[in-house]
Amino acid sequence: MRILILLAIGLLLFLIFRNLLRKVKRESDARAATREEHMVRCEQCGLHLLPQEAVRKDQQYFCSQEHLEAFQKQP
Repeated sequence: MRILILLAIGLLLFLIFRNLLRKVKRESDARAATREEHMVRCEQCGLHLLPQEAVRKDQQYFCSQEHLEAFQKQP
């Protein structure tokens, strides 16, 4: 009889622990989804990069100063 009670308590603890882990995982996944950052596209080559890494001219983004200059030289 004691064995059945111990098994029931163990199962209950397992289910509670598993439920808590799932909740923590869902919350961390939700935080990760909100951390996704906006990407911009280089007007010259089409490379996508973060805005803080890009060279910006007016409303256009470029992956490097060389691509900005090459874009400006185009007719």
